[in-house]
Amino acid sequence: MNIPAPDGDRRALDALLEGLMNIHATDLAAGTGGVAVLCQTALDSACELTGSKRGSLMLFDDISCELKITASRGIAPSVAQTLRLKPGEGAAGLAFETGESIIIREPKKHPAYIGYCGRSDQKEPIVSLPIRTRNKVFGVMNLHLPPGPLPDGDCRIRLLCVLAGKTAASLENMHLNDSLQNFYIEMVETLARVIDAKDSYTHDHAGRARRKARRIAQELRLAPSAIRHVEYAALLHDIGKIGVSEVVLRKPGKLTAAEFDEIRRHPVIGWQILSPVTFLSQVSQMVLYHQEHFDGRGYPEGLAGKAIPLGARIVSAIDAWDAMVSDRPYRRAMSREDAVKEMRRCSGAQFDPDVVKTFLHLENTEWRDQPPA
Repeated sequence: MNIPAPDGDRRALDALLEGLMNIHATDLAAGTGGVAVLCQTALDSACELTGSKRGSLMLFDDISCELKITASRGIAPSVAQTLRLKPGEGAAGLAFETGESIIIREPKKHPAYIGYCGRSDQKEPIVSLPIRTRNKVFGVMNLHLPPGPLPDGDCRIRLLCVLAGKTAASLENMHLNDSLQNFYIEMVETLARVIDAKDSYTHDHAGRARRKARRIAQELRLAPSAIRHVEYAALLHDIGKIGVSEVVLRKPGKLTAAEFDEIRRHPVIGWQILSPVTFLSQVSQMVLYHQEHFDGRGYPEGLAGKAIPLGARIVSAIDAWDAMVSDRPYRRAMSREDAVKEMRRCSGAQFDPDVVKTFLHLENTEWRDQPPA
């Protein structure tokens, strides 16, 4: 015979299911918020599950060897930013060190309790749960439970352990994903240096483009994830030149129509190289369109205005500037003054006026004393 679950247990199960779904959704959308958003989602879900008005989620910092608050609820920001615990210190430190949940029923009387504002600030039970996978403890979730006795075997603790386990798995997934992305970017940076060497009219063109693209994107107040995509696009915009003949790239004289057509293929080749990589899908679009003109006279598709991805418009301006102020096989570099005049002349035609305005502002303030190339 099936015995219906008490209403309280059913509500707790419903809250757990909702929390797990929220964490799963955050894990899938990790690129939009990353670890901080995941931790806040997990903590909020735990607070909803237990009715807690105060709690924190602490992650272990491998550099300082301390637990630091990554997400909080009901805690003063100044405290959340400064509280640090060593492994074994306080309930959170014990939970981290042992990998076991710590339940303190009377914090004022317990030697392991360390309050946010002194021992007198906590009268209700507190639970510290390790956020762990089979092989690693990532941190600790601390919850200040509502007033009242905490029954032995309280189902909320078991459900919190499930929630903490899912959080740990998501953190591990993010860590692995970040490691793979970092490995891939390191490989691509190496390839970008190879392309720089192949098209050797300038040294560190890709690296310089990346640094300038980041600053322009920051000035235009793009979101952190968008800034990162623009950075990568600037680094990789010439990757398609790997499919262009070195003879054509280094030709000192005027290109023939066939040779120019070969050069014009490099954005498409770059897109073909990058588009199969899921986390570079937006970057590949910027690489594909970085030779489009604001007035629609560029290539490969003749896009115009805001139909061109903003990242591509940023890379276009940086790429053109670097070309103007660098020695090429077929001409000497322009002076900085002449390059500024050319950028202004082409604003609204080849280049996005807002990008030109931002670029020249930075050129006149932050980059003026840097070597042109």
